[in-house]
Amino acid sequence: MWNERKKTINKGIDPEEQDKKSDKKGLSKKRLIFRIINIVVVVGFGAFLVYYLLGKISIGQIRDAIAGMNKPFLVLGLVVMLVSIFLRAYRKKILVGSERINMTDMFLVVLIRNAFNMVLPARTGELSYVYVLQRKFKFPIEVGISTLAIVLIFDLVIVFSLIVISIIVVLINKFSGSYLAVVFIALVLLVILILVLLYFSKVVGFIIMVIEKILKRYRIGKNKAIQVIYKKLVDINKNIEIIQERRIYWKVSISSIVIRILKFVAYYILIYAILRPEGYTFRDLNFWIIFLAVEAAEISAVLPTHALAGFGTYEGAFLLILGIFGFTTTGITITAVAFGYHTITLAFIVILGIIAMIILSMPFYRVKENNAGQPLKNKL
Repeated sequence: MWNERKKTINKGIDPEEQDKKSDKKGLSKKRLIFRIINIVVVVGFGAFLVYYLLGKISIGQIRDAIAGMNKPFLVLGLVVMLVSIFLRAYRKKILVGSERINMTDMFLVVLIRNAFNMVLPARTGELSYVYVLQRKFKFPIEVGISTLAIVLIFDLVIVFSLIVISIIVVLINKFSGSYLAVVFIALVLLVILILVLLYFSKVVGFIIMVIEKILKRYRIGKNKAIQVIYKKLVDINKNIEIIQERRIYWKVSISSIVIRILKFVAYYILIYAILRPEGYTFRDLNFWIIFLAVEAAEISAVLPTHALAGFGTYEGAFLLILGIFGFTTTGITITAVAFGYHTITLAFIVILGIIAMIILSMPFYRVKENNAGQPLKNKL
């Protein structure tokens, strides 16, 4: 070992620097191996679920379920979904608060974000929103991250609120007190999320203070990468404070509620479009049970086990909730319904995302500029 270090000294290479480089290479190799294992596990898990679920039905049944959908309700469901996407763009536009990006721009950005989110696991597709804002419209990264963080908190609050309501409606009169604990936990989480939202900048500020103390205590704050991350976190919190000072939370709250309701209504209509040819009516589809099943499927997309495009894990979560409440269908199997409506929504959103990427990449599509020919300064 000493001879190797002596050779590096003779060559004019700092042994400590050499050790650091070797450590970095070792870490990068470990990270690469971990990512490969994670991808293999996630893909394998998704493939297993798809294989298991398709073992109960055939591809032909899924094809027939999609081909036999009631066309007017299919179109209606997709239109409702498109309206909810437009409102997502409106909400992001309010939060960004800059004249540099208009509604058409933000609508295209949201379409791209939705497409990546549908395909990539654990909501990593959210980063595409930050990337497009920074790359195409020259917004600082902290603007994208701060608005994204606020939107996620709002969505969590709305989802938990609706889940609490649906649990009360569906379960309280049907099961024993064990489910009251679920309601209580959901209510507690809802209150915590609301408090976090109201005092979001202070929560982030507290996290920054803790990180600062750790950096000083362990003397690792001199690392350039850590300094950059720390500075970005501070900038993100400043943007959050500015957004809160603009007093736009009421607009974001209302739009968030409408977005979530419209998204579920779109899914509900698509499911109904598949079952309508079988003679089903709206009375046959319990609104709150379907809501819980859809939300379970949506929540599965946040988990690291979310497979490529969600196939397998999405349907599994959907069917699990329906199975708990004993929801069954006659004629067409419920598994075909799950694969059918998921495939339709996935294809619709991905196609829109691809179209949006093509439009934004066109030479004629340019960012709004001021009279001097320079991009407008962001109000944040």
